[in-house]
Amino acid sequence: MELLQTFINDFLTPIGGDPHVGLFLFVWFSAIFPLAPPEEAFTLLGGACIATGVLEPLWGGLAIIGGIIATDLTQYWMGRGGLRLLSGTKIGKRLIRSRSFERARLGFEKKGLWAIIGCRFFFGTRAPTYMATGFLHYSFLKFAIVDSSVVLVHGLAFLSVGYIFHKQIDSIMEFFERLGIWSLVVLVGLIALFFIYKYIKNRRGAAHNDLPLGEN
Repeated sequence: MELLQTFINDFLTPIGGDPHVGLFLFVWFSAIFPLAPPEEAFTLLGGACIATGVLEPLWGGLAIIGGIIATDLTQYWMGRGGLRLLSGTKIGKRLIRSRSFERARLGFEKKGLWAIIGCRFFFGTRAPTYMATGFLHYSFLKFAIVDSSVVLVHGLAFLSVGYIFHKQIDSIMEFFERLGIWSLVVLVGLIALFFIYKYIKNRRGAAHNDLPLGEN
């Protein structure tokens, strides 16, 4: 865990004056960006850091889980802000007053709970779902309660896995540390492969939907 220890001491501690405050801010802001590590990476590594004494158990867990919740709430308000900006335009007003938008809003009001819970288990769907939740004016209090509860259960589970398997995680970190710059190349390559796979999958789905009914 020397690499993570160095990162915490040299980067996170100066951010907030305390490694746990810096970790909270790092999780909060980095998770907003599209190519940020998934939340599972933060929780797994956080659990490993807690097991090896790099982070305090209570404050380390609160920093990571609190940062994830803060991210989700921020994305909700980004969606609400988008709705507000749209409502200031003629086209936006027409869209918001349309029957289709009202049907979407009412449908999400009824089934949005399951969307908020379900997206937690599908990487890549969380940010769009949370922003849509705000855009469709879903109850903020209801969203905050449901999302925080799911994040707490989900986060504690991955923190526990990271804590239990900290030796294996440490071995993986040492492997990437030995690779040096090649670890970045591998990471970029994996991200590129993921987006290529999604692109091909979407193209095939679109081509299938364009086929005549008799050929589907």
